[in-house]
Amino acid sequence: MSADLLSVLFKRRSQVDSGGETWESKPEKSIADATHLKDLKFGEKIPSAQQWLQQLEVTPEEDMLTEALADGMIERRQALPAHFLATMSKADTDRLSELAAALAKMQRDFAAEHASLGEQQEELTRREAELRAREEEIEAERNAQQRREEERRNYPQPTWLENIEGTMNIGVLGNSGVGKSLLINKLRRLRPGAHDWAPVGVIETTREPTMYKFPGQPDVRLWDLPGAGTAAVPSETYIQDMGLRYFDKVLICTAHRFTSIDVELRAELENHKVPFYMVRTKVDIDVWNNQQDNRADEKTTLKSIRDDLLNNHGLASVFLVSSREPESYDMTHLVAELFPGMKRQMDSSAPHFCPAAPAWNDAWAMPIMFSAVMTGLQGRWYDGYSAVYLVQGGQVHVTLSQGHRALVTLTEINGRVWWCNRWFVDEESVRKARCRGELRWSPVQPSDENLVWWWSD
Repeated sequence: MSADLLSVLFKRRSQVDSGGETWESKPEKSIADATHLKDLKFGEKIPSAQQWLQQLEVTPEEDMLTEALADGMIERRQALPAHFLATMSKADTDRLSELAAALAKMQRDFAAEHASLGEQQEELTRREAELRAREEEIEAERNAQQRREEERRNYPQPTWLENIEGTMNIGVLGNSGVGKSLLINKLRRLRPGAHDWAPVGVIETTREPTMYKFPGQPDVRLWDLPGAGTAAVPSETYIQDMGLRYFDKVLICTAHRFTSIDVELRAELENHKVPFYMVRTKVDIDVWNNQQDNRADEKTTLKSIRDDLLNNHGLASVFLVSSREPESYDMTHLVAELFPGMKRQMDSSAPHFCPAAPAWNDAWAMPIMFSAVMTGLQGRWYDGYSAVYLVQGGQVHVTLSQGHRALVTLTEINGRVWWCNRWFVDEESVRKARCRGELRWSPVQPSDENLVWWWSD
C-alpha cells in the first residue's frame, strides 16, 4: 500500500474520531407487556377461534343470501348463460339429428304430395316455404355447433375449471394489493379466521387460480385469479389462460386507477359478451385521506373518484366498495347485481316478499346494527405479545402464542369502546387504524401504557 494512501486513510480516521459521539443504549419501554391480559380468564373449555366462529348463530343476512343463491342456481340449471362455450352434449347432437330427420320426412312428404297438389299453386308455395325454413334452421344449427367447437379449440376450457354446467363461477381479477382476497371473503359473508377464509396480504398471495365456495351453497364459486401482465400470466393470452369465457361473471378490481390492461380486458369481455363489473376497492381510505388532507366530505370524494374514472377511463358504471365497511358505499348493490336472486329478496313488489305473512321467520328479523367504532373493530388483530384478537360483534376471542384462549366482552359507553374498563378507543382511533393498520387503545390510568393492536387480515 502506498505511503500517500496510508496518509489519506489515517487523516480520514482522525476526522471520524474527532466527530464521533458515544451513546448509551436506553430503549423505550416496550409496548408488548401483558398487563392487558392478566385479568382475563383463560381456560381449556374455551373453543378455538374457528370452533367459536362456527358456534355463532347465522345472521339473517347470511340466510337471505343463501336463499338467493339457491334460487339463482335453479334458474341457471334451466338455461346456461348465453356467452358460455359449453361442450357439445348428447342433447346437442340429438337435436341436430332430430332436425335432420324431420327435414327428410318433410322432403319425402313434399315429393309425394307434389303431384297431387296439381294446380293448387298457393298451397305448393306455402309448403316450399316451410321446407326452406326448416333447411335454414338445420344449417344455422350446424354452423352454430361448428363455431362453438372452433371457439373451444381457440379458447380451451382450463383443466382446473370443472363442471361449469352444474356450478356458478365468478372470477375476481386484479393486480396485487387491490384487495381481491378480502373482497371475496366479504362477498361470501365470512367472519375473519373462519374455515375457507381466503388469505389476505399486502404482497401477491394469488399465484394461480384459487377457488372459494359459498358457505351453504357450494355450487356457487368465487375464483381468485392472478393479475394480468406478468411473465407468468401475459396480458395477450390472459382471457385464454384464465378461461374467462367460461365464467358466469367477472369482477375487474383496482384500488386506484384502472390500468391499460384492465381496460383491454374489459373490451375483450364486452366483445365476447361476458358479463363483467368494474370494482374500485378501498374507497374508505380515500374518503378518510381526503377528509384529513382537504377537509372534503364523503360525498365530494366519491364524486371525484367517479368523475376521474369517467373522464380518464370512460367508465360510467363502477362499483365503489370497501371490504372494511361492507355496509357502506356500493357493496350491497354489487351483491344484488352478482346474484339477481338477492335483488328479488329485497324487492318489496316481488310476489314472495311478504314479511307480514304468518310464515315470517328469523330470516326477516332486523339485523344487529353496530356503531362506527364497533364496526371498525370487527376482524382479526394481534399485539406485540403475540396474542391474536378475533372481534366478532361485541365479543373478542383471544388466543395466546402458547395456545391459551379466553373470551372478552367489549363495552361501549358514550362513543367509546372499552377493553377491560382500562383502555378505550373512539371513532377517530378507528379511522386512523383503517389507514395505518395500527390501533391504539388509550389508557385511563397514567400508569398504564398504550395498548397497541395491529391489523392481521
